[in-house]
Amino acid sequence: MLRIEARADVHIARLLETGGVAAYEPETMAAFLAAITFKQAAVALDVGANVGVYSLVGGATTSAHIVGFEPTPDLARTFRAIAQANALSCTVEPIALGKRTGRATLYLSASTDSSNSLQAGFRRATGTVEVPLERLDDYVARTGLVPAVIKIDTESTEPDVLAGGSELLRVHRPWIVCEVLAGLTEIALDEVLRPLGYHFNQLGPGLPTPAPAIVGDPTYLNRDWLFTPEPISADYQDHFAAWRSAIAAI
Repeated sequence: MLRIEARADVHIARLLETGGVAAYEPETMAAFLAAITFKQAAVALDVGANVGVYSLVGGATTSAHIVGFEPTPDLARTFRAIAQANALSCTVEPIALGKRTGRATLYLSASTDSSNSLQAGFRRATGTVEVPLERLDDYVARTGLVPAVIKIDTESTEPDVLAGGSELLRVHRPWIVCEVLAGLTEIALDEVLRPLGYHFNQLGPGLPTPAPAIVGDPTYLNRDWLFTPEPISADYQDHFAAWRSAIAAI
């Protein structure tokens, strides 16, 4: 059992305290874990990790090495402390991923720390912090870590993360679990993924559903999608269903 301790004002920690993992994005978590086990992934990335829920659950329940990217300094420190307290070998990278390598301004959201973003104006900000920024392709070249699965939730800059990993996507074809914000990111995501032959699958109640185009949910109830380099199979859907049942039983 994972033990997660954080300050009372950390948004995701409060949600987990109230409903546990079973109540926090269960379909998205199931899609991430199912992709890891279906692909027998040695390495998976959690981009926009916050306090590392996906990294922690993935590290505790699969054999993959999970690398979590969280540029917000306080959240990265909390993530690292939780991983150490649970004796998990997650790698915590206190950096942001984007279209270039260098430095960037992170805007700290006035609503919740889960809405911090590199995109100016995405949410009303109470402050900013300068953070390291790296292209995903540069990170892979620097570390030698090649992910088979990537989860991305970076509050409107998901297309930039993928654009910075175009060589990884072209050569290694990872599976991608990604937040899609209606009216904001669909076109840019399509421009990166469609030329590479990726397939689009929406997550929500029930099994992942193939779709001809990326169309965000305007209600924001079903924000997450699974992007795959080939059509999802019945075998993957079986993995998903098994993980979804396991999460519900937590």
